[in-house]
Amino acid sequence: MWVAGRLRHLTPANRKTSDEPKARHTGGLVPKRNQRRRRSLRPPEGIRLRTPSPPAATARTGTVRWRVHVGGAVYSAPCVTGGTVYVTGRGLWALDTADGTVRWTNPDAGHQSSPTTAGDTVYVAGYGWFFALDAADGRPRWRRRMNWHSHTQPLVANGLLHYVNGSRYLRTVDASTGRRRWRVKYRRKHWNDSAPVLADSTLYAVDDRGTVRAFDPATGALRWQQSTFARWPVTPLLHDGALYVGGRLGAEVYALDAATGEHRWKEWPGSTSANSVRTTPAIHGNTLYVGCEDHRLYALNATTGATRWHVTTGGPVASSPVVADGTVYFGSDDGHLWAASAENGRVRWKVKTGGPVESPVVTDGVVYVGSRDGYLYAIDAIDASPAPDKPST
Repeated sequence: MWVAGRLRHLTPANRKTSDEPKARHTGGLVPKRNQRRRRSLRPPEGIRLRTPSPPAATARTGTVRWRVHVGGAVYSAPCVTGGTVYVTGRGLWALDTADGTVRWTNPDAGHQSSPTTAGDTVYVAGYGWFFALDAADGRPRWRRRMNWHSHTQPLVANGLLHYVNGSRYLRTVDASTGRRRWRVKYRRKHWNDSAPVLADSTLYAVDDRGTVRAFDPATGALRWQQSTFARWPVTPLLHDGALYVGGRLGAEVYALDAATGEHRWKEWPGSTSANSVRTTPAIHGNTLYVGCEDHRLYALNATTGATRWHVTTGGPVASSPVVADGTVYFGSDDGHLWAASAENGRVRWKVKTGGPVESPVVTDGVVYVGSRDGYLYAIDAIDASPAPDKPST
């Protein structure tokens, strides 16, 4: 197990226990024990609960299998592969998907970005460093200094690692060594929450002013660029020859031709022009799902952009949705994970957590999702006895 730094004292083997002091009888009286207990400031290592408190497993919700406290608020999606779920809390945590057992933690790796895996290596940004870790025990294989923090998930393909941080550059390094291959200055200002995406041997990146660029992933050579008004966008979605981009400081959603950058359509699905799209869309069939700051998840026609239906939650939807087996799963800042019919938006169930819910991942019928209450949840994707669908609003 790789446990270092300030989390070393959290391992159960290192915790000291002491017997309760015996009461001394004086004149037949037993002195009262001091009821005030010193509250530990140490973050818990991993508390596996079959039934969270407050309980989320009820007749009309998904069933919580387990939850694990990961030392701090979760701000990103987990990564699930090979029976292990990796999540960034206070540091990077590797948990068993079956019951949430903590396999290892690395307190230095992980910040607010999602990890990604390739082979037996986990890649994740930390505080000022980018790490490549051994997936078996969390030990660093290499690390690379970053002058700015990263809030986006790295991309690994064909032996290359592509990532962005708060600087103005798109960077590509050798995935096995961390040595730089190329970098491109593609942003005017610092900071961005849009990660690069790859398809058909083309790397796509969106800058802070909404300019979409297509690069050669091996050399960084520019193939084309296209302007939009998607200010401070989030990571785009690539699907079937189309690139879908949402504006973080605007309500518009764009569809571009992935081969040429030509505009296909632009729509404002939000309830007001001041609304913002804060999530990476998901797609199922010919329906595009987009979360917005006006508390709604929208379903759009992927060909035209026309709104088909929406689901209203109790807070901004800053979670990227995911679709599996005819259900769209997404989190809301109202503290719930929502499950709705992908066809018509009828709400099937929702599970309450103790904080805003981040982007989920669905694997083998289980939804893995983090919350800012500091827990990673494993929730059955389909309830054993689901209630009749509730209409969306």
